[in-house]
Amino acid sequence: MLEDSKKRFQLGLIYLFAVLATFGVAPFVVMRYLNGEYLKAILDLIIVVIAGANAWYAYRTQSVFYPSILAATQYSIATVAVIYLNGPLYFFWMFPAFSANFFLLRAPFAITVNVLIMLAMIPIAMQVDDQVAAFGMLASLLFAGSMTFVFSREANKHHQLLQTYATQDALTQLGNRRSMDLEMTRCIDDFKRSGIPATVIVLDLDHFKEVNDNFGHQCGDELLVDIANLLRQRARKTDRLFRFGGEEFVILARNTHQESARVVAEDFRTQIAAHIKSPAGAITTSLGCAELRSGETAIQWFERADRAMYQAKEEGRNRVILADEADDSGAL
Repeated sequence: MLEDSKKRFQLGLIYLFAVLATFGVAPFVVMRYLNGEYLKAILDLIIVVIAGANAWYAYRTQSVFYPSILAATQYSIATVAVIYLNGPLYFFWMFPAFSANFFLLRAPFAITVNVLIMLAMIPIAMQVDDQVAAFGMLASLLFAGSMTFVFSREANKHHQLLQTYATQDALTQLGNRRSMDLEMTRCIDDFKRSGIPATVIVLDLDHFKEVNDNFGHQCGDELLVDIANLLRQRARKTDRLFRFGGEEFVILARNTHQESARVVAEDFRTQIAAHIKSPAGAITTSLGCAELRSGETAIQWFERADRAMYQAKEEGRNRVILADEADDSGAL
């Protein structure tokens, strides 16, 4: 969700650049052409055309990676070219270019581009008769760029922090329900597009309420953290882990059929039983697995795995049940 907001912000900058180029630069194309300044008119026209095409591409693809690079590169080169063609009077165009680069590009690339711009501006500054004024022009550009860098860096840190708060469970540091919904939606999209399988595994601790009632919630929380750590250790690189709520965990086994997911689930079950202990003794788990079906929604998919997990509890706990087995049992 927050990643989408960052993407929308960058798209907004690309669109804004196109609008400014259209209404701010396009009139100069006409004026320079009428004044016989054909080279400058062509340069302004190129700026308008590229900015518009870049915005159109970003809108059609909803991609920001290449359009952001193109927008930053175009704005930087065009600004330098405009200043070289028109002289130091147009030096102020550098300030928005410096600022935009830090929001369109990653910090190392933005710094590199801005340093190159600074070097390119030295000959322009030297054209000013007053050397103190020339130094002041470069110093003000450096100061403005540094301040924008600090601001963009802090904004990015806060964005990352909010991203963590929005997608992670505070206790276990696993993904939360919001991030689970997003990952399940991605799996459904992959299945529709390419037929890539995926299986949801719902894991629930057996008799966890007794641990909380008899030994306190602090003990229960420590137990949940231990289980989350074990799941991280045993999970494959392609697996995604979530705490659904309470003592219920979800493992999203991507590119995995149901029978293979059973092997993954059995590994979790046996490892937890062997290594996780409460004051009352060993901890067991009940697990349900459901492979994504064609035309199924995320809710329907999850509910089948959840029903399989409850079937495992009804059959005596400490076992893995496949959704197909639970469905066959219900039909009988």
